[in-house]
Amino acid sequence: MENEKKKEYLDLYLLQQAKITRLKRQMEINPEASERYIMKIKNAQLLREKIEEDIERVDGGLLSEVLSQHYLCGRSLEQTAFALNYSKRHIERLYKTAMEKLTIS
Repeated sequence: MENEKKKEYLDLYLLQQAKITRLKRQMEINPEASERYIMKIKNAQLLREKIEEDIERVDGGLLSEVLSQHYLCGRSLEQTAFALNYSKRHIERLYKTAMEKLTIS
């Protein structure tokens, strides 16, 4: 259950980018509401930064990079293994360890 909550939290990263893009388009269509959209964009950016910081705090090294590749770049674990030049099975083990060490501030 704990890991599911962490996954949901980390999945918010890419969703926030989609939200920012959508809000910028809405701001162009409805400029009189720009102030409201700007605040929502700032909140989305702050959440993205918080997720990045939480991932970096895992170990600042390989474990953080596995999470970054998967959640920030949107790569599968197989693609992450290829990018980092490790076997998929090893990346799966590192991913599990990283998720266990991840603390959400």
